[in-house]
Amino acid sequence: MSCDRLCSCDKRGIDYYGVLSLKKDCDDLEIKAAFRRLAIRYNPKRAKNESLSTIFALVTEAYDVLSDPLKKAIYDQFGEEGLKNGLPGSEGFIQPYIYHGEPMKTYREFFGTESPYADLLHILTQPSSLLEFPEGRGIKRKEEPLIKTLYLTLLEVLLGGIKKMKIQRLVLVGDDKSKTVVKEKILTIAIKPGIPTGTRIVFPEEGDQGPTKIPADVIFITEDRPHETFRREGSDLHMTVDIFLREALTGTVVTVNTLDDRTLRISLTSVITPDYRQHVPGEGLPLPENPKEKGCLIIAFNIEYPVYLPVSNKNYVKQAFETSEDIRDTEYVHRLILADKMRRNVDVGVPVRRDPNDYDAKELDFLCNI
Repeated sequence: MSCDRLCSCDKRGIDYYGVLSLKKDCDDLEIKAAFRRLAIRYNPKRAKNESLSTIFALVTEAYDVLSDPLKKAIYDQFGEEGLKNGLPGSEGFIQPYIYHGEPMKTYREFFGTESPYADLLHILTQPSSLLEFPEGRGIKRKEEPLIKTLYLTLLEVLLGGIKKMKIQRLVLVGDDKSKTVVKEKILTIAIKPGIPTGTRIVFPEEGDQGPTKIPADVIFITEDRPHETFRREGSDLHMTVDIFLREALTGTVVTVNTLDDRTLRISLTSVITPDYRQHVPGEGLPLPENPKEKGCLIIAFNIEYPVYLPVSNKNYVKQAFETSEDIRDTEYVHRLILADKMRRNVDVGVPVRRDPNDYDAKELDFLCNI
């Protein structure tokens, strides 16, 4: 088989029929016969030529697609691009096809061995006893689990709820249960509030049915969808807020729209430095072990500096910093604060003397912090 036969020149991508040297109207028996012949010829253990491993992989992939009625129908109509990118169907989106990437697995499942000299045509003409195979002795093998990603929004993690996932699988039909047809099934998944990312949700034996196998488990693994504002770390939510330098030095109020459409107004009175973090308890995600409690909302800040300051403004800023450096006596600062409160007639709930100098250090500390 030449490399030119492996791919078609149109937009359909890989020509699976060309790989197996088949016509498009071939039947299932012809597909099996072509695979049998080529798989034995290009088995790496027999060919002993590393350059032929690519052809062997294509042969096994072509058989994996054309031997499956659903995959074959999609490929016939939409080509490799439609098969591997997925496409909308009448009952929902048809998931993209991904080859498992293990050619010897396909070979082994077909021949029952990895021997490079397996000849199924000979077995068909002189069949071995079914008792030589585990399936013939009534022993069914469990299929490997089917793993799917379950994407959750942060709001779904916050509130919990129910998600329904549609899967397609082969189901045994008929009185003798010897034939399979493709059917759809809806799986109901309970999402607990605060569910950790990477949680495995298992549906036992919901994979393809078959007369000689135990259906595979279907496993969903949760993953958070990216959010435009919040980032999750455990049960905490992180976000970054842009503020001006003036607000970082003199204080401001930050408005936060929560996941559940509430509005928080968070007052910032401390000097905001680049590594400062504002923790808001109880505004994160539910704790998995106790959903009634929640983690924190942690706010980081991106301080925007002015691109220009007049000389006069720079002098004012310089004077302000010089004044703050000169005031190192905490008690003196407290008396200044109290004097300012008295001038604004702030009722602090304690009898106010006329002169701030009349208070001792403990009284000053109390009055200035209420």
